Amino acid sequence: MEDIILKLKGISVNSNNIQIITEPSSFYRELTDQSQRAKDRISISTLYLGDGDLEKNLVSKIEENLVSNPKLKVSFLIDFLRGTRGQAAEKSSTSLLKRIADRAEIYLYHSPDLRAFFKRTLPERTNEIIGLQHMKLYIFDDNVLISGANLSDSYFTNRQDRYILFKNSPELADFFVKIIEVVGKSSFTLQSNGDTELSYDCTVHPFQGVYADYIKLLKERIEEVINSFDSKSSNSDTMVYPLLQMGPYGINQEKDFLEALFSLKEKNLNLIMASGYFNTTKEYEELIFEKGTYDLDIITAAPEANGFFGANGLSKYIPSMYSHISKTFLDQAVTFNRNIKLFEYKRQDWTFHAKGIWMETPKFTATLIGSSNYGYRSVHRDLEAQLLLVTTCPKLRSRLREEHTLISNFSSVLDVTALRRAEHHVPALVKVISKLIRNFF
Repeated sequence: MEDIILKLKGISVNSNNIQIITEPSSFYRELTDQSQRAKDRISISTLYLGDGDLEKNLVSKIEENLVSNPKLKVSFLIDFLRGTRGQAAEKSSTSLLKRIADRAEIYLYHSPDLRAFFKRTLPERTNEIIGLQHMKLYIFDDNVLISGANLSDSYFTNRQDRYILFKNSPELADFFVKIIEVVGKSSFTLQSNGDTELSYDCTVHPFQGVYADYIKLLKERIEEVINSFDSKSSNSDTMVYPLLQMGPYGINQEKDFLEALFSLKEKNLNLIMASGYFNTTKEYEELIFEKGTYDLDIITAAPEANGFFGANGLSKYIPSMYSHISKTFLDQAVTFNRNIKLFEYKRQDWTFHAKGIWMETPKFTATLIGSSNYGYRSVHRDLEAQLLLVTTCPKLRSRLREEHTLISNFSSVLDVTALRRAEHHVPALVKVISKLIRNFF
């Protein structure tokens, strides 16, 4: 595994400046505290903001800081489709953020793949399957809080996710601020009256302009930031490596790393993988089953902990689809005689949204944290940002083990017997259509 890491561009960080947050309420408290204390910049990338009291309070803290500190620069990057959903009823992210739009940059990324016929015909919510801005980055001055969580009340109360804060890391903060900026300047901007306009710096319209021209524009801007990121190592016991995954633009840092990781033939390597929406690509599955020799545990959401559990319409079948995917995966593990175990997270009145990979070797511990679920849409449709954290520090290694243990404490084995329970029943129609639609989840 060390050979894979050596090929990556990373920087050293002080392990004492890394804080692993384990509870949604602590995540929210950190966001509000950082929003009040930031002196120079706040740069946030998230899928969307909710419209509840907690979200309003968070924006109020930022607004108060803007009023008291004229030097403060604030920018938000959200997804255009998800961020404007509910706009007519004043229930959207833009409805909340327009109050600071005259003092902050509010960017809305629109996938270039949603255009022409699909743009005209796909209804709200459904159109989001084409592609989204999915990065979850919360930057305050030189502090970087990376997560898989969005800014919505359930993520602050009873939706389990992951969150790691890197304090006083200017190189890391600068890198992600630049990524947010170049994506934002290739997107739409929110006006104080709630309207959206194409950014002055976006010279090709995302869905009305020539597709290849827009892809080239944003790809070149992102690659310029990637190429300017200097690897800096020292005698530090801890390193971090940013990994972007932006399939539409041919940027595949995460994909390349995972393909190498899943191909490893290392008996002394143990992997724990978590995804609230476990739906790996066929390419990843082939590598896991046919090449890898490591032990692999996978934690996913029980049907009741799936965010779509109890939904209306066709969405109510989504938990069943994931049960079917899990069973198919387990069947393959048996066929290839791989030491793979599945677990399902179930906690009363909680949902599961945690994602990432923990890697344990005799020499070091590593974890991958960020926005990706490692499925088809993460690889090919959405914009994703991850960090690979690698450490030999005994205390940090122990804290990373504690992090996945806390999640495992609410998890039970998902085997053939468990999949026979009523909550895992898969209607025949779901088995048929899951093959057709799993690339959109």
